[in-house]
Amino acid sequence: MTLEGNPTSLLDIVKSYASSEKLSLPVFPPVAIELQQIMADEDIPLDQIAKTLCKDQALASQVLKLANSAFFSGLNRVRTIREALMRLGVNQVFNCLMVSCQSNLYTSKNPFIANYLQVLWRHALATAIGAKWLLQKGGYADLADEGFLAGLLHDIGKLLLLRVVETLNSEHSDIKLSDEFITEILDSMHVEQGYSLMEEWSIPPNYCNTARDHHLEEFDSANVLLMAVRIADQVTRKTGMSLKEDPNLIPVSLPEVHAMGIREIVLAELEIVIEDAMELEMAM
Repeated sequence: MTLEGNPTSLLDIVKSYASSEKLSLPVFPPVAIELQQIMADEDIPLDQIAKTLCKDQALASQVLKLANSAFFSGLNRVRTIREALMRLGVNQVFNCLMVSCQSNLYTSKNPFIANYLQVLWRHALATAIGAKWLLQKGGYADLADEGFLAGLLHDIGKLLLLRVVETLNSEHSDIKLSDEFITEILDSMHVEQGYSLMEEWSIPPNYCNTARDHHLEEFDSANVLLMAVRIADQVTRKTGMSLKEDPNLIPVSLPEVHAMGIREIVLAELEIVIEDAMELEMAM
């Protein structure tokens, strides 16, 4: 493998690594995969769901901690997974699980990569919070929990690519890390890689398609879930919770905003909701 040459050759190398078995990115631990599968059956009793989640005691403890935080509930303390399921609902507890699983992946011993991962995690979580709130506020409460997970996973391709770069940098000292190199890789490849990764792990199509379509110039104006994630994704840029900050962005001018009929005052409230929620997250 030759690492000398133009940036295009480096992009090819990154793509090769991303699709090879040299990189292992366990986004979903076994218990999360199993839980996702049984949740498809609406008749599954809560006791069975709780039993499945408790197969990973460390993860179950993290879920309880999140379920008891103001970040997720603000209600009276729950002591067991079953109580959390009864209080918050299966989908909300699953979102707690996903936050626990995902947050552990956004760390690195490489300071350069770690800085990117820290910002990327805040962006993913802020987008999830924003999409969920926007769907609730806009009269689509039945999609709110899906909006949270779609927002959390929409940039999973960037996480994968940063892990690839981290691996390449450790194995090949002649690959020098720079902001320009990282930006080029993420901009040109994260949508494709994120979609492929989620499909490979059999993530439901609505989440895969959101990862694939959240930057398309032309989008499906009937897909409310996608539009909510796209809007939240852009608003996080204005609030400084993105790898590409844009404090001058005008959310009310976004075509998705017009398609959903969202008023400017709602967008202003959305910014506040995201900022307040992220302050709570930092305090957890």
